[in-house]
Amino acid sequence: MMRSACVVLTICAMASGYQVQPGSDNAARDKDVYAIYSLLMNDPPTSHGPAPNDRYLIAATTAPGTPREPCVRPPSDRAVEFRQVLADFERRKATPRHLKRAFSIRQPHVLLTDEEVKQFMKERMRGTDPQAVDERFRGVTDVFLLTDVYFDEKRAMALTALQSWCGGLCALMSWIPLEKLADRSWQVRPGWITCCTMSRNLAEGRPAELARLF
Repeated sequence: MMRSACVVLTICAMASGYQVQPGSDNAARDKDVYAIYSLLMNDPPTSHGPAPNDRYLIAATTAPGTPREPCVRPPSDRAVEFRQVLADFERRKATPRHLKRAFSIRQPHVLLTDEEVKQFMKERMRGTDPQAVDERFRGVTDVFLLTDVYFDEKRAMALTALQSWCGGLCALMSWIPLEKLADRSWQVRPGWITCCTMSRNLAEGRPAELARLF
């Protein structure tokens, strides 16, 4: 049975992703970006519970979140900061981020090109015998697609999205808001999320669609 869970997690800031000058604002931003990605990918949610993957396959280019407009509602005392986050989202949502190997996660992981992501999806849609698929994808259930990270002016609040895909009727997409704590680690705010999207089949013989869970 498909299910999902939102878990409050924290993690300290990780290494930066791009080769930029130390101490620059870009370096500090990238440090936060990869700290957030590492937090989410240490225990990534899927539509079928904990991901039973020998390694994580992650798309090397970020993708838009689903739905296209963030379904997040923070408490009223965070409204000003969240408007700044949404302004950053509007400015940069059309520009994908090209990911680097700057994650700090327990599981072995591989960054896939756009073509490799398409190939993985094609194999899963084809329903090929698991022993016959491309060996790059053996022992792997899901491919993960990350969205760029958007911040308020002080980089104390952030917004991103995570998608896991494991077949035509097997996918989970969610926007994820976070706040930076006093120790400069990040924490997910699941209570602010107003929708979560899962792939399902409406009726026998009909194609899959994306259904909001709440």
